[in-house]
Amino acid sequence: MKFCNLASGSKGNCTVVSSDNITLMIDDGLNIRDLTQRAREANIDLGAIDAILVTHEHSDHIKGIAPLVKKYSIPLYCHKESASCLDAYASAYLVERDMDLPFDIGNIHVSPFRLPHDSNYNLGYRLSDGKKTVSIATDLGCMSESIIRNLAESDLIMLESNHDIDMLRQGSYPFLLKQRILGKNGHLSNDECAQSIVTLAKYGTKRFVLAHLSQENNTPELAFECTAKALENARIIEGKDVFVETALQHKSTQKIILD
Repeated sequence: MKFCNLASGSKGNCTVVSSDNITLMIDDGLNIRDLTQRAREANIDLGAIDAILVTHEHSDHIKGIAPLVKKYSIPLYCHKESASCLDAYASAYLVERDMDLPFDIGNIHVSPFRLPHDSNYNLGYRLSDGKKTVSIATDLGCMSESIIRNLAESDLIMLESNHDIDMLRQGSYPFLLKQRILGKNGHLSNDECAQSIVTLAKYGTKRFVLAHLSQENNTPELAFECTAKALENARIIEGKDVFVETALQHKSTQKIILD
C-alpha cells in the first residue's frame, strides 16, 4: 500500500491511500487549484481516485469535495449524520451504505470506527488490502480502548497531535474555544498522542504520521519531540524501532510505500 498526506490542519485536510488496484482519498478540504498542485507534486492522478471517504462534515474536511467529484465523477462515502452538510453537487455522488459497518472498495477492506468530536458524526478509518494496513484517526478529543483496538497492529497510523497544552492555555484563543479544544470532544494534545503512539508501537506499528497540528498552538518540532521523548522513555527509539513523520498544512508528505 501507499500513503500520502496532501494537507493536514484547520485550513484543509486531504490524504490518499492506494493499493495496486484501488486509490482512495480521505477527505478533501482543499480548493481544486491547491489540490491539483499538491497532487501533481506527489505524482497522484486525481482522475484515478476510485472513491472519497469522508471523516466528518467540518469544512476543513469537505469544502473541496463538490468540484472534485463533479469533475471526475468520484463515488463518495459519508455517514448519514454528516451527509446533510454536503454541497448538493457532492450529494449526487453519495453511495448509500451503512457507514458504521465494514465494506470493501475493490481489494481494500474499509473498517470505519467512531471518534469523539464535536461534529454530527466523526469516523476514523482502517484500510487493508490483505497484506498491509493503514489507519487514520484525526479530530478526536480523547483516546479510548476501543479506538486503540481499531488502530492496533496497523502498518502505518496517522494520528492527531493537535496542540501543546501550555501553548493553548497561554495563547490568545477565547476561553470557551480553549475549553472546547481541551474537552473530550475536542482535539488530541501532543501528550495524549504521544502516549497513544507508545501503546500502539508496543502492538507492533512501526510508522506513524502526526496530523492536524494547530498552527497557533503547536509546532512540528514540539509535536515530534513530544512523541520521540515518550517513545524514548518507553525504550523505543524513533528512527530505529519506529519512524515518525509530521503532516503539514502547506506541504505534502513524501509518499510512503509499505512493502
